[in-house]
Amino acid sequence: MPLVELSIEKNAELLLNNPVALADYHHQTWQHLSRAELDAIKLEALKQRFATLRDRIPVLKKLADGEGIDKIEEFDDAVPLLFEHTVFKSYPPSLLEKKSFAQINKWIGKLVTPEYAEAIAAADVSGCKGLDEWFDTMDKAVPQVRICHTSGTSGTLSFLPNSVREWEKACDVRKLFVWKLEGPDTPQPDLHTVYPYYRKGYLSHVRANEFMIKALLPDEANFHPAYPATLSSDVLHLGAKLRAAHAKGTLDRLEISPEMIEKKKAFDKLQAEMPKHLAAFFEETATKLKGKRVYIGATWNLLHGMAKAGLERGLEGVFHPDSYITTTGGAKGVVQPEGWREEVMRFAGVDTLNETYAMSELVSGSNPRCEHGSFHFTPTVIPFLLDPETSKPLPRTGRQTGRAAFYDLGADIHWGGFITGDEITIEWDVPCSCGRPSAYVTGTIQRYSEKNGGDDKITCAATENSHREAMDFLNNIEG
Repeated sequence: MPLVELSIEKNAELLLNNPVALADYHHQTWQHLSRAELDAIKLEALKQRFATLRDRIPVLKKLADGEGIDKIEEFDDAVPLLFEHTVFKSYPPSLLEKKSFAQINKWIGKLVTPEYAEAIAAADVSGCKGLDEWFDTMDKAVPQVRICHTSGTSGTLSFLPNSVREWEKACDVRKLFVWKLEGPDTPQPDLHTVYPYYRKGYLSHVRANEFMIKALLPDEANFHPAYPATLSSDVLHLGAKLRAAHAKGTLDRLEISPEMIEKKKAFDKLQAEMPKHLAAFFEETATKLKGKRVYIGATWNLLHGMAKAGLERGLEGVFHPDSYITTTGGAKGVVQPEGWREEVMRFAGVDTLNETYAMSELVSGSNPRCEHGSFHFTPTVIPFLLDPETSKPLPRTGRQTGRAAFYDLGADIHWGGFITGDEITIEWDVPCSCGRPSAYVTGTIQRYSEKNGGDDKITCAATENSHREAMDFLNNIEG
């Protein structure tokens, strides 16, 4: 389909700042944008973003200086500037142990543009006794930013500094599909959200609730969480540390405060009782929302737990068939039970489960899976495939298998380029049978750490020296 009839520069500005306007707020147009035109606009958007951020984000400037890169002409010119995804958890771990949140703020400041760095540094976090207090304080002190964190399966949390506008743009894209938008004047549906987890939290997929409510629902009362409480990041961090220490055989060396032990016990009790709580919650929800159009977005295990709890109570076909149920693809090393998708659809009463290939670092980029099983790259994402041994870019032609890397065009206050731990196969040339013109991921998505028995050493695409210098600069908090 043709794009909005503007210059390539103006279309690139739309893609960066109001991406859904590029498709005239139409969900079908968004999925069928001309590949050649869109690639040209993506490249122009990447050029604009780099020109804007090159000297304004300290760690990017350090790396670009080391690589001698002053401008981008082709997609692959950005590859030496892609961060390892571990950059977001490269802070000295002692900072968290010592509750040195002012130092963490200085560290974050090197990852963002100056106006945000100054606001983050100015926040008074001296009284914060833990992560939950810190996140809450930062939300109030810097309301234009919403920092989130990952699950920390390695034992260390990644902190992702996203602007409010980045979250809003991502939710605008989700709205295209959930509302089935057919233009800017599509009437708002009487939509509800059922969320089988906590109302609030700072974990990335829970953090998104704040913005999903504003984008999708007529009123906050239409959001129905299983637990009205806040998910504790302190407890999640402790759990991650315990798992990591157990795996390393260093559990006896962990020092845990009595207050944290009590917090962890309460959390574990709630987790153990979750199936019972969910069953009661969904019995009530099914009564109140029976036949209603709902949006449910959650990780696959939460969706399946919800469906099992409901099915055990005899609840089937609960919601309106136009409801939108979505989850991210991938099991993170967990074996997914046979038939879990069918159970979710049977419980909800829908004939489609909308899966995406997504990750916390890619705030604007949920790449949807089509009916033929391919994950199609969304217009706000530039994919790269790297040689797993050298991290040099593989050709953007044919069918290639390698390490996935991305540039997130939705990122506006931090640099959106990063290398993942995923091995994927991209089909660049042969169109998918579904008719969508984009390049797409085909076949299995696998973690290199799983493939290599737990080891995954990313060889940086940047010269080893310049990348090491950039990381040393980032972690020199006093500098």
